[in-house]
Amino acid sequence: MRSVYQWVKRLWYGIGLSVALVTLGGCVTTGRDMRSEDRTIPVTVRVDFGPAGKPAQEAQLQVNPGSTPKDVVSLIYPVQSGAACCDSREVAAIDGVRVDPAQNRWWKCRLNGSTKVGPFRTVLKSGDRVEWTYFEQSQ
Repeated sequence: MRSVYQWVKRLWYGIGLSVALVTLGGCVTTGRDMRSEDRTIPVTVRVDFGPAGKPAQEAQLQVNPGSTPKDVVSLIYPVQSGAACCDSREVAAIDGVRVDPAQNRWWKCRLNGSTKVGPFRTVLKSGDRVEWTYFEQSQ
């Protein structure tokens, strides 16, 4: 009889311990969970299709550190890269809207209002605003 009593006591102790661990586990945020939120940065991206006639789109995104302007536009539209004119590291098309040298239409990238940006190599910072504009250059 005593062995049954000890067995039941151990069973209840094990169940109680399991319930306590599950309850506490649901309430405690581990350091790893907190860091996962710190792994992204907020940026704004705007795409203006200009003479292509598509409506402009703006989005607030959470992106990984090390992301570039080309990376963030790729999160909302398909992007084709490659030689559009003179450089093999150009954005050739965004959402099917292609650079058209014959009509002098190009994609221009701005970062916080500045055109001094390398879309493939400039690393974004928290709060950055990336603007992609499709425009027709006067001849």
